[in-house]
Amino acid sequence: MPAAPVRNVDLLVETDGDLLEYKQKALTCPTGAHVRLTFRHTGKYVSFEHNWVLILPKTFDAVTAAAVAAGEKQGWVPRGDKRILAATPMCGKGQVAMVEFVAPAPGDYPFICSYPGHAQSMWGVLHVTAA
Repeated sequence: MPAAPVRNVDLLVETDGDLLEYKQKALTCPTGAHVRLTFRHTGKYVSFEHNWVLILPKTFDAVTAAAVAAGEKQGWVPRGDKRILAATPMCGKGQVAMVEFVAPAPGDYPFICSYPGHAQSMWGVLHVTAA
């Protein structure tokens, strides 16, 4: 039986203006899809930087602590951390970044902003469905 073709999925996540929130709190894609996620910082006044980081379930506290330890020089993203599945670079207001990744196994995967203190309100869930 031939393998199913790889499905390409484009997703968009934006900040909710200058609020510490994402407009899109829930995203969906099938497992194994090649995902191209565009992150847009729509803020106009507040100078906070933001990013989009996809993490393994039940790793929120550990990843946010590791992000603080990684520090600003690493863009608040601990490099090589296996709990992080995908991440955009930090974006200032008005900037856009993109990340590409293969959707993991079916399940619900949290996404956060890893800038210190932001993840408590800047979070959402990527629902990965069976192919």
